[in-house]
Amino acid sequence: MNDAGTSDGRPRGRRRHGRQRPRTGGQTQLGDHDERDALKARIARVEAQLAWLAGGPPAWPRRAPRPLHPVVPLALGVAVLALGYLGLGLPQHYYQPLFAGLALALAYHRGLWMLPPGHWRWPQALVNFLILTLFFKLLIGGGTRYPLDWLRVPAIKKVAPDQQTPWYDQLIPDFDIAWESIPAVTDLSFDVTMVQTFLLLATLAGAVFRFQPFASLTAVLLMLVSLPTFIAFNWEWVVLFLVLGGISLYLQSAHFTPRPQHRIE
Repeated sequence: MNDAGTSDGRPRGRRRHGRQRPRTGGQTQLGDHDERDALKARIARVEAQLAWLAGGPPAWPRRAPRPLHPVVPLALGVAVLALGYLGLGLPQHYYQPLFAGLALALAYHRGLWMLPPGHWRWPQALVNFLILTLFFKLLIGGGTRYPLDWLRVPAIKKVAPDQQTPWYDQLIPDFDIAWESIPAVTDLSFDVTMVQTFLLLATLAGAVFRFQPFASLTAVLLMLVSLPTFIAFNWEWVVLFLVLGGISLYLQSAHFTPRPQHRIE
């Protein structure tokens, strides 16, 4: 009788089963808690990846780089100007400094580049302006072209005798054939810089309004029009100008530029 049940008439097997219920419930609660933690970790990873793709700050903290002395980007910018002069030459159209000034003002207004504090401000701004002017020389530096300059026609000219010519040679006139240009045809010219500027503005407009077929078409036309100009440049120096120029401008971002509270000697 004692083995079969208890004094209140309930089987012992059921009582043992009832004592195991709290332990089973605790294990279920622990399992749910682990699943919630794992889900939170996955959501955090997804949010970090989305923030990285969107261009926002990453979810993990980063150590800010130490601000550079303003002389570093300034000296590098002067070296970039020398490389640009060797590879591209001097600007030959007023559109190039005009667009350089607009791009420089927009970059400083949007906070892409930071002006250094103190007396380093204006020399750095002038160097950046000259770098951008040479960069636009690369984009819209076609200048004035004469596409029919090669077109010539033969012309027969009489060669006048000089004093040293013998008298018997002066009896028979001497003629010479020369190649002369055709008026209003050989001198025909057009401003390639104007065409490049129009195509560049059209490409930028198509990119702003997200009309990709139009932007792609105008970019290809700009490349074709600029191809003869690109061939005339010295690309051994132009490549160095582009690489070091990009580094010089990147060093002027907010991560590397000293704040006004930094003391610059």
